[in-house]
Amino acid sequence: MRRNVLIACVLLTVVVIAAAVMALTAKRLEWTTSSPEALAEFQKGLGTSEKYYVAEARTHFARAAELDPNFIMAKYFLMRSIDSPSSDPASTRLLKAIEQADLAKLTDRERFLLQYAGAGLKKDTAAAERILSAYAAKKPDDPYALERQSGIATARQDWPEAHRLLMRLVEIAPNRVSAYNELGYLEMGQGRFADAQKMFETYRYIAPDQANPHDSLGELFILLGRYDEARKELEEALRIRPDFCDSYEHLVRLALMDGRVDEAKQALARADSASPCGDKSAMYKGMRCLIAVWPPLFVGDWEGMWRAQQASCGDMKRGEDPLQIWVALRTNRSAEADAVEKGARENLAMMLPSEPGRRYVEAFVAHIEGARLLVGGEPARAAERFRFADQSMSYRGLPLGILKIINRVVLARALQASGAKEEAATVLAEARAVNPKFVDRLSFIAVPPASS
Repeated sequence: MRRNVLIACVLLTVVVIAAAVMALTAKRLEWTTSSPEALAEFQKGLGTSEKYYVAEARTHFARAAELDPNFIMAKYFLMRSIDSPSSDPASTRLLKAIEQADLAKLTDRERFLLQYAGAGLKKDTAAAERILSAYAAKKPDDPYALERQSGIATARQDWPEAHRLLMRLVEIAPNRVSAYNELGYLEMGQGRFADAQKMFETYRYIAPDQANPHDSLGELFILLGRYDEARKELEEALRIRPDFCDSYEHLVRLALMDGRVDEAKQALARADSASPCGDKSAMYKGMRCLIAVWPPLFVGDWEGMWRAQQASCGDMKRGEDPLQIWVALRTNRSAEADAVEKGARENLAMMLPSEPGRRYVEAFVAHIEGARLLVGGEPARAAERFRFADQSMSYRGLPLGILKIINRVVLARALQASGAKEEAATVLAEARAVNPKFVDRLSFIAVPPASS
């Protein structure tokens, strides 16, 4: 009897050990690497990416790739974490390694991520959608598929579908708290600001020790002109994470929108002392440009704004900054206005008709066309283009929200100049309902038609 008990105990121990080994193997097989140390670094990278700590995540992914040079997914996520991949030699090497990867040795998820990324890099939108659809049909609850599906729905402004996908992500992967961030921006995009605030506050409650929930709330409050509340949230984000670069940029934008240039310069100086937010980063260059350009803008000094733009924003591409067209038109620089419009149209031409983000670029091109028509003395036609742009724009994030407000201000001016005064008043009131302080400071942008 004792012998049978002993045998049973041994068999049970073997089964338990085998189950433990199988569980560990299954966990490791989620990401293909032969190095437990590399896997540990990689998982740290995923964790810090979830918190939007990009620089730290990059360090972990680089370390994982160093520990296991054959760990192709570490190289994939490392490439995704690089700020300016097109100008970084390391990105080219990583891309070559990814393209040469033996997909047969990878898991279904890994193959999906690499094939989907490859189609995106080739700008083959149709292929990317086929790859995503096939994988989602096979594994509908994979978090990476849900994230990408929700991103596409958001870009197309299919708000209900994006909401459904994100709620499913929250349900099946509750640790992915960044989904609450996306849900907040989803509400923000639709102009449902009270709901956006509730969602960001939920995000902050779930992840109180992370910087990004505070930063997202700060961004919302800036758009709404609630500047004191925004400062509080952004400073808390930087207390938690002094190298959270987005919060420095938001402090700069906040200070400029509130007419506090010295405060903006102080935020820039703080960013410069917080690696990796310093003077070599693209974000720092953008902040420096904003600080140079916005003060003359707010006093209607278009020539001063032109000079500041040339001195501090030289490496910003034409067709990306909404104020470039207004500066060119108001300073009678027709060649520069042509260049801005050409840059925007070239950006649009590079996008396929089915590409999800195309409508945003179409809206920007329509805004440029409207600006030229309004300044050229055709307010009725200008209003048509501004109206089209407004329908394709959203409040999803501060830069997009600012552009939508600017577009609504000039739409109101075009409507007024063309005799549609009642509609003009309605549009302007809607813009002021978002941020009355900012709208009042923008009134000079909408110039009277040249013929008046």
